[in-house]
Amino acid sequence: MINIEFDGIIYALQRFGGASVYWKNIVDRVRSDQRFQVAELCAKRSSRGFPVRSQADVFHSSHFRTTILSRAKTVTTVHDLTYELGMLGNGLNVMLNKLERKRSYFNADAIICISENTRQDLLEIYPRLSGRCPIYVIYHGFTVPDYDHQQLPVGLSENGYLLYVGSRNNYKNFNLALRGFVESGLWRDGVKLVCTGSNFTMEELQTFRHMGVEHALVSVGLIGVVALFRLYKHAHCLLYTSCYEGFGLPLIEAMSMGCPVVGANTSCIPEIVGTAGVLVDTDSPDQVARAIFDLGNQSVRNSLVAEGRLRASLFSWETSASKHMEVYVNCIS
Repeated sequence: MINIEFDGIIYALQRFGGASVYWKNIVDRVRSDQRFQVAELCAKRSSRGFPVRSQADVFHSSHFRTTILSRAKTVTTVHDLTYELGMLGNGLNVMLNKLERKRSYFNADAIICISENTRQDLLEIYPRLSGRCPIYVIYHGFTVPDYDHQQLPVGLSENGYLLYVGSRNNYKNFNLALRGFVESGLWRDGVKLVCTGSNFTMEELQTFRHMGVEHALVSVGLIGVVALFRLYKHAHCLLYTSCYEGFGLPLIEAMSMGCPVVGANTSCIPEIVGTAGVLVDTDSPDQVARAIFDLGNQSVRNSLVAEGRLRASLFSWETSASKHMEVYVNCIS
């Protein structure tokens, strides 16, 4: 039996987010496998910069912690290279995050990247990692929650809204989704653009008023998974216009629910979507508008919905966890 210690510090660092979803799904499935004896370390936010003295065979941190004075083989997961690529600005916090990550990469006995694009970014930024230790690409999965499939979100009508999921800051490129929605002209017919995540700022509201579409933008805030999947189920499409992602979990969530994807043709998005969505340039609102309009054609829509469901079926947490377990076994072989 392999003793593995999972460091769950990610739960102290974020309440929501793909990294937490990933961590819970992997740990739960490894715990249920009889080949492994699992211990979970519940660390505080203040512990993030400190190494761990682990007695396990394998130590896997949810957020770049390393081991000290330990025989444990260390595994680290790379979700994206946003700090290293300068997408989150500069300053002390960014510098410390970059150092934290770099230390983790160069002390790892195995590295897991959540997409091939992430692996390529990692090796481009840190070429000395090539050949230093095994680097695996293991995709995320998804789980559809139980809910009432027929119930529409309050105040919204079926196919009467477009959906934008997540942060709207800098590299997320929300402005492209907004401009494409405006150019589509659907807002004149009462179609809304529904946004999850933080509430609109005063600056955003001012921008919407200036564009004359303040009545067509809806913020639902930070919502639970059941409400999110209900939004996917009835949306005209998901606008996923980010300039950079490590994986893009909303892509497969949306496709699994029959929600067509309009995604940026960059980073890992083409890798995850394949031919099951409409890909657009990151600076082309007219392409976004055209994609939105084309999805009103039932034949086009039906084709993308069918292909999207098939594409989403290729991603599962069971497969992802199984490949993680292979990494742990290989570490001590």
